[in-house]
Amino acid sequence: MQKQETMSYEEQFKDAVVSFSPYVLSSTGIVQSQTALKVDTYTLACAPYQLSMTRAVLLGSFTKDEIAFFQRYKNALAGLTLTVQPPNAREPEKVFCRCQIAAVGMMKGRDCVGLVVCDFKPIPPALAELLGGHLLRLERLKAEWSDFRGKSVQINPDSSKKLGFNNYAVMSAGAEPQKLALFSVGVDRLEFLMPLRSPDVAVGTKATFNLFFQKYRFNVGGSIQSATRLPSGVQKVVAKLEFSAELVDILSAYFYASVASRRA
Repeated sequence: MQKQETMSYEEQFKDAVVSFSPYVLSSTGIVQSQTALKVDTYTLACAPYQLSMTRAVLLGSFTKDEIAFFQRYKNALAGLTLTVQPPNAREPEKVFCRCQIAAVGMMKGRDCVGLVVCDFKPIPPALAELLGGHLLRLERLKAEWSDFRGKSVQINPDSSKKLGFNNYAVMSAGAEPQKLALFSVGVDRLEFLMPLRSPDVAVGTKATFNLFFQKYRFNVGGSIQSATRLPSGVQKVVAKLEFSAELVDILSAYFYASVASRRA
């Protein structure tokens, strides 16, 4: 039964690529800092950057000379060990993957950061099940994002406590990052005040919002939908947000808990 389920995950998600984020780490339980790649007699400390049903892309700290050295191992067989912390287990588990080195190179724009691409030979069932379960949960969150669009939570001491919001948010929109005072949050929008001396923001401006919650600290992209300068001098801004698994995960739990408490 497990083999059939694992094979269905491989087929169902054969083209899916999982890029690591705070939500992915929580969903999969993979401990990035405890990943090792054994190549010949060398053991390389690395961290998963992307995973799919066919390959792993790993990050590591390398000099240019080290990259040149390990490029000679292209097409060589290797062993990748991932560490996974299941939610209800006291001890982490190890997942061993037999793989072949497909490429080794420097990451563009990052000094001393290298990328190692490994093709699975084949993906072990435990990892296929782990990724498949995560991708199913991600599909559920995308459905909830559609369901909860237009629904917001007013930020106050009580809701902040229930959301685990640390009352800290920052917007980056090309200029100096600006600290925000959120007063409403939804899966698809933010409403906030900007500081008195903040520069005017134009409608349509692309922005990145760094949100601090107890469960996740994460970035979500978006754009300015409206901006009004109040008589006090501060700006009242509404931003439209892109999909964020972290934000939907937090808000869906809040909405479901609110419904359950009303029924109790």
